[in-house]
Amino acid sequence: MIKTLILDFDGTIADTRNSIIQTVQMTMKELGFFDADESVIENLIGLPLKETFINILPEFDEVILKKAIGLYREKYNEICLNTVQLYPNVKETLKLLYDNGTIIAIASSKGKEALSVLLRKMDIYRYIFMVLGEQDVNNKKPAPDMVLRILEETKSIPQEALVIGDTIYDIEMGQRAECTTCAVTYGNHSENRLRKQGANYIINDFIEVIPIIKN
Repeated sequence: MIKTLILDFDGTIADTRNSIIQTVQMTMKELGFFDADESVIENLIGLPLKETFINILPEFDEVILKKAIGLYREKYNEICLNTVQLYPNVKETLKLLYDNGTIIAIASSKGKEALSVLLRKMDIYRYIFMVLGEQDVNNKKPAPDMVLRILEETKSIPQEALVIGDTIYDIEMGQRAECTTCAVTYGNHSENRLRKQGANYIINDFIEVIPIIKN
């Protein structure tokens, strides 16, 4: 029986692809670099910002890296409000699970401030027991730290938790915490990559999580 549902945000419950790509490209432009390729940015979605810019910036030191992260966060909080939307059936499914007693938590590489703004704007904050952003743990995805902290806070054991994400980083995070994992196919990584990572479940629509939890 699944007691606790641990969700990634980007690409799992909300379509944030365009907002992330636009913000990265605007940040790069302001720093005086070329536009990063969309496919490159998309492949890095799910990783912490620091890792993203390390992979994208053609040259950097700690000063440039810190500036890039600061610019990104400043710009993203403006861009995301008009470019992010929930995937189909997410709100209805979260309400149903919440009403049935499932504990729902968010484990995201996104900053906590942006997460809180978006969760409230999309009117699903009320269903979330706990929100963890990138600044809440020392070891980022795919390390299991976020999941382990949520398990501790919710007094859950790994066998009672389901980790859902759209990238191999989410699935690896759940696997390293010894939880059951579920990958969604409509996000940022291909179904083939997710299957190779060994997710326990693969779903094409968020509503398909209901029978998994009820099993």
